[in-house]
Amino acid sequence: MTTTTAVEDAAVAAGADLVVFTGPSLREHDLADLRELAARRGRRLQLRPPVRRLDLLELTKSSTVQEVLMLDGEFGQRLAVSITEVRAVLATGQPLAGASSMGALRAVECHTLGMTGSGWVYEQYRCGAIDSDGDVALLYDPEDFTPVTVPLVNVRWLLARKQAAGLLPAGAAQDALRVAKELHFRDRRPSLLRRRWQQQLPASAAEVLGPELAGERRDGWDRKRLDGLQAVRAALGAGDLVAA
Repeated sequence: MTTTTAVEDAAVAAGADLVVFTGPSLREHDLADLRELAARRGRRLQLRPPVRRLDLLELTKSSTVQEVLMLDGEFGQRLAVSITEVRAVLATGQPLAGASSMGALRAVECHTLGMTGSGWVYEQYRCGAIDSDGDVALLYDPEDFTPVTVPLVNVRWLLARKQAAGLLPAGAAQDALRVAKELHFRDRRPSLLRRRWQQQLPASAAEVLGPELAGERRDGWDRKRLDGLQAVRAALGAGDLVAA
């Protein structure tokens, strides 16, 4: 079971600013709810776009105590936040945690340095069930960060749920995952994924999975979103932080 670290507890007690690097993992209405929660908790919530190279180093220049949570981040050798930056932030004594997407990846890589992680996505990477960075990749609208394609990690979560509920046989789940993997993350739009499932899966499996790709239902099984919400709420002292 996860608990917050002593440093994180001290940050909460001191009312430290909470800096959250987010983006496509959270929706506008999520951010509004989190701002309201932060206000009730007497915390200042700083919401920033997906973290990229040098963003963390900027935080080390601050003279105030800050708690930092990474959710979304830019990918690519020249854009991605480096382990050196993570080490620099932790060296200042600022709590640093990750979840959901790039944050989960860096939390796994930097666990021994003192960075904490939380959520299903983090745990899947930590235990080795998922090992490709591409599983969290997606295409999104740069104007408002609305997801355009479906990340593979969300598909994995959906299939696991349907299997656990007895609605999807193991073989059909494996086939559905294979079909999703065959689509590049930039091409894995809900409409195309639904068509591919209808074409390549048994009708019974397509009937179970197809409706989940409707716009009003996707947020409910968006594992990156659920992990992100859990992590921010926990950092604000409104929930248990599941980390190792």
